Amino acid sequence: MIGIAAVSFTALWFVLLAGRPLYDPDEGRYAEIPREMLAGGDWVIPRLNGLVYLEKPPLQYWITALAYRSFGQSEASARLCTGLAGYLSLLIVFLLGLRLWGIDAGIKALLLTGASSLFVLLGHQLTLDMTLSFCLLACLACFLMAQSARDTSRHWRLWMVGCWAAMAFGVLAKGLIGVLIPAASLCGYLIWQRDWLLLRRLNMRWGAPVFAAIAVPWFVLAARANPQFLKFFFVREHFQRFLTPIEHRTQPWWFFAPVLAVGILPWLPQALRCLVSTLCDRAPRGQFDATRLLWVWSVFVLVFFSFSDSKLIPYILPAVPALALLCAGPRSGGSRATLLGGALLTLLSSLGVLAYAGDRWSSADGYPLVLLIRPVLLWTCAVLFAGALSCAAWVRKARLRAALAALCVAWFLATCSILIAGNAAQPLYSAKDAAAVLRQAPADAPIFSLL
Repeated sequence: MIGIAAVSFTALWFVLLAGRPLYDPDEGRYAEIPREMLAGGDWVIPRLNGLVYLEKPPLQYWITALAYRSFGQSEASARLCTGLAGYLSLLIVFLLGLRLWGIDAGIKALLLTGASSLFVLLGHQLTLDMTLSFCLLACLACFLMAQSARDTSRHWRLWMVGCWAAMAFGVLAKGLIGVLIPAASLCGYLIWQRDWLLLRRLNMRWGAPVFAAIAVPWFVLAARANPQFLKFFFVREHFQRFLTPIEHRTQPWWFFAPVLAVGILPWLPQALRCLVSTLCDRAPRGQFDATRLLWVWSVFVLVFFSFSDSKLIPYILPAVPALALLCAGPRSGGSRATLLGGALLTLLSSLGVLAYAGDRWSSADGYPLVLLIRPVLLWTCAVLFAGALSCAAWVRKARLRAALAALCVAWFLATCSILIAGNAAQPLYSAKDAAAVLRQAPADAPIFSLL
């Protein structure tokens, strides 16, 4: 039974990468850059429409270009890096929960992460955020494996080398944030837990050279080819983006709190309970405590990006797997109240989807979208409603594991239906239909664009 579920989940996860056209502007941009990289043969300097594009490092461009070379150019191969990063993140979450706290914790962490609509949607959307999140999660997992068994394992040094390597790939995925989140989380944990032995267990002797060997060469080559690169990349794309509204993406300071809450809605009550209980728990000082590190990591991601003057929804993604692991830990407990709270939120969500499908909240501009995706929205509503009722029924029978599984599976399937709805919304958000028409037009035909 478990094998069938795993195969079905895997097939559905990767099939959903292929159906939808590439949406403007992000998906088109991040699909075109590796295409030009492959066509032009320059694997150092990314280009978009022939122009140098050095806003982001090239890790995902390299992987996508290799996917094009291996499987041809398509929506599926363009999204393969993102989809693979999301799928492997789920695998890491399961294995890490299993190694730290047992099979029940591994399954619970997997269910919670898969029930996050934010995680599943970004795992099928062509942006750089899931690749970064995967690198950060791999870094966190290697660190937890090294330190949790530091008194008994002979392999902690290898785990720490893996931690440094994953951090380096995080830098190649999206810049300094690949170092900042792990380093700041470690500092916060050290101050809280006073586990000073960690400072002698970082394996910097081998880890730092591995980090430099992976992360540094591309920056050196890019700086040689473009004298202004280092100033542009580090000053403008990092400090000015964070400290000034240069990108015109300003939002209120509390923006990411509701984003994260909605992104983990079915297990939001469990997350709040774990955050409070971990904060109030009196753990022995000086000993390694994985749950406290997960707490610091999750809270730091939320707080750090809340101070930024450039806010986009995907930025909060690295908090989701860590928070799911925290909720699967030994201090999470099993509570009927949190499950019933999740069921209630799911029921309210289904009613909200039904109201939206009935054109209760859409504006005049949004009405065409409602017409296109209404059939899928009704299916989404039905799945959420069934999940809420099933969860409540299992809670009544004191089958808490079954209740959690029913709730999480319902949210995963509902999120998948939203991805399927993207096919119907193609005319509004993708240029694929227009490109098909232009491909058949005469070479000298005039083309006009209205903005």
